[in-house]
Amino acid sequence: MSLSLSLLTTVAFSQPICGPIVEDFNNTSGSTAGFTGDFMIGTTGSNGYLMKDKILASGIYTITTPTYELANNASYVGYGFLLDGSARVARVEAAIIYISTLNNEMTTVFLAQFVPTYNNATPPTADVCRAISLSDLPGFPTGGQYRLRFELTPNTGNGGASENITFDDFRTNGTLSQSPLPVSFIGFDAKKTSVGIQLVWKIAGEENVARYEVERSLDGRNFTTIATVSRTGKDTYTYLDATTNSTVFYRIKNVDNDAKFKYSTVARISNGKSSIVLKAFPQPVQNQLTLQHPVIKGTSQISISTADGRIVRSLRPSAGTMQTFIDMSNLQKGLYMIRFDVGDGNTETMKVIKQ
Repeated sequence: MSLSLSLLTTVAFSQPICGPIVEDFNNTSGSTAGFTGDFMIGTTGSNGYLMKDKILASGIYTITTPTYELANNASYVGYGFLLDGSARVARVEAAIIYISTLNNEMTTVFLAQFVPTYNNATPPTADVCRAISLSDLPGFPTGGQYRLRFELTPNTGNGGASENITFDDFRTNGTLSQSPLPVSFIGFDAKKTSVGIQLVWKIAGEENVARYEVERSLDGRNFTTIATVSRTGKDTYTYLDATTNSTVFYRIKNVDNDAKFKYSTVARISNGKSSIVLKAFPQPVQNQLTLQHPVIKGTSQISISTADGRIVRSLRPSAGTMQTFIDMSNLQKGLYMIRFDVGDGNTETMKVIKQ
C-alpha cells in the first residue's frame, strides 16, 4: 500500500513538534537505555550519548528506540535528536513500528528520508525535529505504543578509530511504556554457501527477548528446532546450518522473557536458490489482506488476478517493507491469485479466497 505522509510544522504548536527530551543518555549506568542497534554508549565528562565509531561512507547504521506510548488525545507522533561527531550524516531514514488495529499485527511504516541540516559550530551539529499525523498511520491505536527506528548513512568514513557519529537528546511526545512491544522482524534471508546455509535475520526492539530459536523443515509445514541463539542487543543475527538437503525451509522463533513468542517469515532454499515464502492473512479475506513478502529493495510489484488470469489490481510495495496491505473489499467473492514479482526475475504466486 502506498502511503502519503503529511509532515507537521511547528506553527500550530507552542512547543517543538518533536516533543521534550525523554533520553539524554547522561545517567544510564553504562547502558544504552534500551536503545538497540549499531550504537554503543559513550561519555564526555558527565555528558552521555550514543556513538558509532570506525564508520564507513558506504555503511548504514541503525538505532531503534525503546517502546513509547502516546496520550489518548494525541494527534501526532513527534521525534527528534541531535547528531554530532567527527563525520556528518548524509541521509536519515525514519520508520515507526506499532501494532495496527486493522489486523492486530506488528506494522512498520516508513516515515521519511531526509538530509539533516548541520550548523556552523565546531564541530557542526544537526538538530532533527519532525512529526507525523496519526491520520497517516494506518490502524494506529488510540494511546498506542510505538518504537522509532532510524537508519543513518554518513557521507565520509574509511573505518578509522577517530571517525564517528553520535546520537543524543532523543525527543518524542510519548512516555516510556512499562509494557514493551514484542520484537519486530525487519528482514530474514537464507543463502547457500560452500559450507552450508547461512541465515541472517534483522530485528528491531529487543526489549523483552530471552532468545531466538532456529527452526528447519523439509516440507514447509513441520518445523524442528535446530539451534538456540542468545540475545546480543544488536539488530542483526546469523546462523550457519551445515545441511546437505537440496530443499529446506527455515523460520526464526523469538521467545520473550514471559514465554510469549512470534515467528519470522519463512525462507526457502531449493537447489541453491533462496526465496521468502509468501504469507497472506486472514484466509479467507473479507476486506483487508496482509501480504508478508521479502524486504523490498528495488522495483517489486504485486498483482492480483482472477482464476481465469484477468488482472484486477496491481501495486508497488513501499521500499524497505516486509508486508503490504491490500484492500479487497470491493472485489467479488471467489478465488484470486496473488503474484509477487521480486524485480530480479524471481516470482512467487499464491491463492487467496475472497469471502
